[in-house]
Amino acid sequence: MIGLKIEDALKLNKDLKKYITYKNGKARIDFKNKEALYLYNKTILEHLFGLNMEFHKDALIPTPINRYLFIKNIFDENPHIKNVLEIGTGSGIISILIAKHYNCKIYMTDTVEEYVDLAQNNIENNYKNIKINNPDDITVINSNGKIINGIKELENIKFDLIISYPPFYDDNSVASKRSFGGADATSIELIGGGKYGEKFSCDIIMEGSSRLNKNGLIAIMLPEKPIERRKAIENKIIDMGLILKSDDIKTGKRVRHIIKGQFPSLF
Repeated sequence: MIGLKIEDALKLNKDLKKYITYKNGKARIDFKNKEALYLYNKTILEHLFGLNMEFHKDALIPTPINRYLFIKNIFDENPHIKNVLEIGTGSGIISILIAKHYNCKIYMTDTVEEYVDLAQNNIENNYKNIKINNPDDITVINSNGKIINGIKELENIKFDLIISYPPFYDDNSVASKRSFGGADATSIELIGGGKYGEKFSCDIIMEGSSRLNKNGLIAIMLPEKPIERRKAIENKIIDMGLILKSDDIKTGKRVRHIIKGQFPSLF
């Protein structure tokens, strides 16, 4: 299992020392502390993946391991993937991990201009470490609130993979200063929609189903609860005529679900 023990992370990054406590002789990090989370995940990206990534000060600090396992799950089963669209890229970590390990043409979108700029900077800082033949093979696009349809840079393009770790807040969620993963919940990020936060994902499936090549797939990663959200998304995949597949990945005590809808090769 890929990972980096806290004791090993401390040896690699001495700045983590002030965030380390010990219980029964075992090192622990306060992951509710944003700086500690930032340093730990930066250390993982640098020493396990050879990447130098920055994250937005107000946004979620993404965990690299589950995102790597997400894409590995997909590419292990689908080595034919060459044309990729990531929706909601944030810092760009998923697309950059894809570019690090697989030779693809990648389009990545976000609706926040600061995230678009951050993702572009992260690409430029890691260009020598990724499998991209030329700069045009990885493109960051401001979606201006759109999913796929209406984005001029994506017109008439079909994909082998449409991937997202989407927002999943329901209609009753409100912006707050409650911290989650080092981020503050803001109105921008509260865009899942629907009774269970399923709407954004269902919109991806609805628009994406007509933008897949043969054997192409849509892949979405979700937290474990609520199960009603996953069921609604799975039902949308079936309704759109895609073949439903699902897998689980576990990092630490957290389970993440990978929901996939694949375009039938016989169509």
